[in-house]
Amino acid sequence: MRQSTVNRASAGLGKLIATAKEYVWPAFGRDSTFFDLPVSIVSAGEGNYVIDCYGNRLLETNSCGAAASLGFNHPALLAAMKEQMDKITMTTPNLFAPTEPVVWLSEKLAQISPGSLKYTIYSSNGSDANETAMKVARHYWKILGKATKYKVIHRYPGDYHGMSMSTASASGHIFRRTPFEPLMAGFVAIHSPNCYRCPYNLTYPGCDLLCAEELGKVIEFEDPSTVACFITESTNTGLGIVPPPPGYMKRVREICDQYEILLVCDEVITGFARSGFWFECEKQGIVPDMLALGKNLSWGCGALAGTHVKSEVAEVFTGKNTLQHGYTFGGTGYLAAAGVAGIEYVEKHNLLARATEIGKIMAKKLGALKEKSAVIGDVRADAGLIAVELVKDKKTKELFADRAAVAGVVGKVGRENGVLFACSTWYGDILWMMVSLTMTNDELAMIVNAVDKAAAAVEKQFT
Repeated sequence: MRQSTVNRASAGLGKLIATAKEYVWPAFGRDSTFFDLPVSIVSAGEGNYVIDCYGNRLLETNSCGAAASLGFNHPALLAAMKEQMDKITMTTPNLFAPTEPVVWLSEKLAQISPGSLKYTIYSSNGSDANETAMKVARHYWKILGKATKYKVIHRYPGDYHGMSMSTASASGHIFRRTPFEPLMAGFVAIHSPNCYRCPYNLTYPGCDLLCAEELGKVIEFEDPSTVACFITESTNTGLGIVPPPPGYMKRVREICDQYEILLVCDEVITGFARSGFWFECEKQGIVPDMLALGKNLSWGCGALAGTHVKSEVAEVFTGKNTLQHGYTFGGTGYLAAAGVAGIEYVEKHNLLARATEIGKIMAKKLGALKEKSAVIGDVRADAGLIAVELVKDKKTKELFADRAAVAGVVGKVGRENGVLFACSTWYGDILWMMVSLTMTNDELAMIVNAVDKAAAAVEKQFT
């Protein structure tokens, strides 16, 4: 028997949680006990704050997984979406034709991206965008008469490109790969750079960028005539906001050019002003062959993603070689309208510069906490990409024995101080933050205060 809207609205908190436990299969490795936790069911959002079903109002430090970089329910975005929704809500009325906002968003992307990146094919999420890029790469080489180039090189650990079988095969989160083995053939992994925990036990710059040179060595071992593309983030967000060493991405670009391999940069998280540039590839001084975009393509307003491609690549797909690929909801008009409105808002309010300023503020203040704390091992703050890595021993970088318990304390202390933290335990206890570009200095101070108190609590309980 279906419960009416009125009955649902009047149902108590206990009923809501019990119903969630009975019918909702929570994502990302959680079970039904998740619904006993604060912020497991969200009631509303207000600017940079989220309100849960328990009535907690918390400053959101992760921008909803880096998707809501202008905060929640931004008036400019809502107005743009409503205007388009009043016209048509569906994505493609006939033969998957774009609505007008999709055209204007495509033009805007070409204007703000570097080099000859120009054409965009749309999808619904970052997994789709990355999978599209890999399909484009394989088809591209077939068109050029090099059909043996099919392999995809990716990085591990950390680099995360999505949840489909192909993107899981191209990702470095071991715990998100092994349950679904055997994975797809043709995917080859190299080490991710991590200067705080170098996989080679070397130190920059004496390492001579061995992490980048490994790419060339693996290409040669696999045979360049079999490799289609290298897919990577610049800053490895899945490893805990780990930026590459200086010169790494430029060397990667050179190696890809040397061996005729397409470079795919996954900027689903790092794109759209997060790095202080429209796209982090520009900050790294390179132009990839393809950009995978999502999350902030609609500024967190809904499922919109895209694969942004160089003209030299896209323009070979003509005649009998057109790309046989697309999605029913690939390029929803009202979300594209939000995308355009968000880009214009960032431009109008100079939020690229604000992202850089946020990084400087947080690097200074969190760096000061690191100096006095016995458990803050590393601080990585680069514009709107911020991480605090907690360790049991700063000298040895030893991890805590019970990382989940440490993360639980961090979350609890954060909430007690009005802040919602995401503390991952994948590769240590890493408090990773991708704060809103609209966050005020007072809100940044709230975060620093909560980090300070959380670190003190961890030190007291676990050292």
